[in-house]
Order: sequence, then C-alpha cells, then structure tokens
Amino acid sequence: MKEWYVTLSDHKISLIPITKDHILQMRRLSSDSDIWTWYTEDLTDPDALEAWMIKRLEETQLESKMTYAVRLEDTGEIIGATSYGNIDWQEHGIEIGWTWLGKKYIGSGLNKRMKYLMLRHAFEVMEVERLELRTDEENIRSRKAMEKIGAKHDGTLRNHRSTQGGRRRNTVVYSIIKSEWSTIKETIFKDL
Repeated sequence: MKEWYVTLSDHKISLIPITKDHILQMRRLSSDSDIWTWYTEDLTDPDALEAWMIKRLEETQLESKMTYAVRLEDTGEIIGATSYGNIDWQEHGIEIGWTWLGKKYIGSGLNKRMKYLMLRHAFEVMEVERLELRTDEENIRSRKAMEKIGAKHDGTLRNHRSTQGGRRRNTVVYSIIKSEWSTIKETIFKDL
C-alpha cells in the first residue's frame, strides 16, 4: 500500500480513507444545495452522493485518487470529504481537492486543519515536489482560502470544465512547492 492510505489526524479531526461504512453518514449531509454550489456535480440527492462515493472507492483501487472522510475526533461524526488526486508518482506531483463539508462546518476553520494534515503528509511523508489546488475562477471563497495557506496563483485554464449548471468554468490553478513548505508550516500553520 502507498503512503497515502493512512489516517491523518490531530486532536480535532481525522482524515480517514473512505469506506462503504461512511456512506450513510455522508448521505445525511448531502441534502443542502449550498454545499454543492461550486462542485462540478450536484450531489444534493443522497443517491448521487452514494454513487460519487462508490466512484471514489474505485479510483482508490486504481491508485488515481485517494478520498478521505473527515471525522470529528470528539464525536466520531463524519462531516465531509477531501481527496488527493492527479497523482504523478514519477514527477512527485499531487493535487488536493474535491473537498466538501457539511454546511454547519463551512467557515469553522476545519478546512485549514484538513489542508495542514494533507500538506504535511504530502511534503514530509510522500515527498512530493509540487502540490496543486484548483477551483472555479468565480469561487472567491475557495481562492482566498488557498492564498491563506500560502498557495501561489499559477494561472487559469480557460473554458476548462463543465459545471453542474452547464456553464463552462475557467479553472484557477494554485500550487505550493517543496521549498516553500517549511516556511508555510512555521508561519501560516504555527497556531495549529
């Protein structure tokens, strides 16, 4: 097994590899359409979310993506998901994304913790050289969050993807490279 199949945790949250056992808890979170505004798929319907999870499990078997369930340590509750994807083992590159949280956890600071755990693992254990983050050009909240964790804007992929509403989105690409990680860890994440 690759070094990405592990649980990543601190005293507040754990990122645990998703299993079919997480489907029921995640289905309960999916009904709020605000969660999926910027997602390329509409996962409001619990059956759509379940199909999405089954696809993520298949991608894990193919080693093309690794999706984690986000678990609160104090309650054991599953509150969302996030993934590593677009892995390039030869060039030591990876992307973090496909992140969503239940509505009451949006803006709670848990996303920053999730990103810290994933960045630390990617740079310190997986020894990646470059880590990417991507979002819809119009998703200002996500773009600001990426900038707050030290990611640099690399550019925009024009007319890159279809959205759930049929609009073609421009995808903004950010990155963090290995030589930047120690400074980011010591400054931006020092309070975690």
